[in-house]
Amino acid sequence: MNLRPKLMLAFILLVVFPMIGLGIVSFLNTETVLEKKYSEQTEISLKAVGGNIKYFFKELDQLSDGNLTSSEVQDTLNYSKYYSRDDASTLIAINQSEKEMKRILFQHPAVSYVVLYAMDGTMFRAFRNDPTTFRPIAFEALKDQPLYNETIQLGGRPKWIGPYEHQELTGVEPPLFTQLRLVKDYETLADLGLMITQYKTEEVYTMLNTFLNPEAEGPNARYVIVNTEGLVMLDSGKHFEGTNIADYSSELPQNTTDYSSSRLRFNGDDALVSSYNLGFNGWVLVSVKSWDSLTNENERFVQWIGMITILCLLSAILFNIFFVNRVAKSIIKVVRKMRLVEQGLLDIRVNAQGKDETVLLANSFNSMVERIGELLTEVRTEQERKQHAEMMLMQAQIKPHFLFNTLESINALAAQNEGGKIMMMVRRLSNLLRTSMHHTEEIFLSQEIEHVRSYLEIQKYRFEDLFTYELNVSEEAFDYSILKLTLQPLVENSIQHGFEGLEDGAGIITIDVSVEAHQVVIMVSDNGHGMNEQTLKKFAERNQQLPSGKRRNAAELGERRGLGLRNVADRLRIHYGPSYGLRICSAEGYGTVIRCTIPKNRGERL
Repeated sequence: MNLRPKLMLAFILLVVFPMIGLGIVSFLNTETVLEKKYSEQTEISLKAVGGNIKYFFKELDQLSDGNLTSSEVQDTLNYSKYYSRDDASTLIAINQSEKEMKRILFQHPAVSYVVLYAMDGTMFRAFRNDPTTFRPIAFEALKDQPLYNETIQLGGRPKWIGPYEHQELTGVEPPLFTQLRLVKDYETLADLGLMITQYKTEEVYTMLNTFLNPEAEGPNARYVIVNTEGLVMLDSGKHFEGTNIADYSSELPQNTTDYSSSRLRFNGDDALVSSYNLGFNGWVLVSVKSWDSLTNENERFVQWIGMITILCLLSAILFNIFFVNRVAKSIIKVVRKMRLVEQGLLDIRVNAQGKDETVLLANSFNSMVERIGELLTEVRTEQERKQHAEMMLMQAQIKPHFLFNTLESINALAAQNEGGKIMMMVRRLSNLLRTSMHHTEEIFLSQEIEHVRSYLEIQKYRFEDLFTYELNVSEEAFDYSILKLTLQPLVENSIQHGFEGLEDGAGIITIDVSVEAHQVVIMVSDNGHGMNEQTLKKFAERNQQLPSGKRRNAAELGERRGLGLRNVADRLRIHYGPSYGLRICSAEGYGTVIRCTIPKNRGERL
């Protein structure tokens, strides 16, 4: 994959997706925080409403407690002690008792209907002119109802029936709360009968609607009271009464043991549904609030989050277009130029403007290409110099003048009948020729020492003891290899240039060979005339390349004067590297010392 698609992929994965994810996470986190916040607020409201409702029913229980022992109830149910059922006065007594019972109706404005059943089945009723829902039935029919047995088992404690529960007894319209209680004689504790009281729901409706805020919670916000089966007994909006809450919600609030709240779909709308157990009769108070209405105040905050996310994305896109793409284009430009360089076009350059790192990259590329061109030029120069040095080597392997002079010397010895000296001269000459014509470029150091010894012996005889020489070679050094014909030009330089004009036997050539940690060191010294500063300077300019017009003259000079110190230095440096080669220390009148260093290469491959 190219750089630009990689940058685009990285931009999408590392910038776009994280920013979108951050916006989504922020939105979801806001939703969670808001749900928790409104859940806590709703819990406070539910407990407040529930407390009022529980206090309302507690007040009604206390009121009915007093009625159980009141004369209106006790005397009414004990009428049989004073009247006979067949007596006409009994009817008058019942009517009188019902008039006395009307005082119960005015004890609390919520009381709507009171019915007393004596154990003999006699019914006493008192009611307002308000609409009622209770359907008076015969006492024998009432005893067949499950509610009768439950009321008897409670032993005088109240049994509450909510609206739309047991409609066969309490009716439907209007929805009223119904209380059933067993009445006992407060003297003998004998069962006297049953008291059924119905209470109006207006006050409970008022409690439910007091804590509603349609503007903030939505027009569909409501409080409902459900029983253990999920039946909606009261609805502050009077819309879901008489139905089951399971028809509108996937959860069952009637199973709440204390308090619960969750966000879910209620009647097809997104809503926050909270439920609170009232703690009596298994009734549960449920709050339904529209989620959209609750979060209406926070829409601006969510919009700000969306706008900030969009602005950040736009900024990131502009950054990618105007900065990342520019950097990518600069890099791609350098890569394309580099491919042209790989094809051999070294005159390629990258033009860059600015002050950032892309300009530094372009300049570095240009410097690298320029340096590569220089290195290639140096390599070509080195190859030409190596070829030139090898040419000079071939010319110096057998110099005609040296060979002719040596043969003339052997001829003179033959004329003088010097057989021993002839044998020595022939053996030395053959050794020289054998080493010069060796098929490999490297030979053992012992062979090179023997070669230079043969050369010195022949020259010593030719120049009639003009010089003497010393060879100090470590035994360890003989096993290492060296470029052939390395030492002969060094000693030849001393003989031809250093000892000219000296007395016979005054010249001394010393060759010391030692082995160090990582190299072999050869010291060739003489006590000749030495070199002046100009000669040393010419040798130091070893990288200077001869013009092509002068190479022929140099070849002729090599035949006449030998291989030359500079060619030896070039061969050693090209073959072993710049860390090795020759160093010359010389001064006029003080002789010359040449230090030759080569790496420690064993001669196994030879």
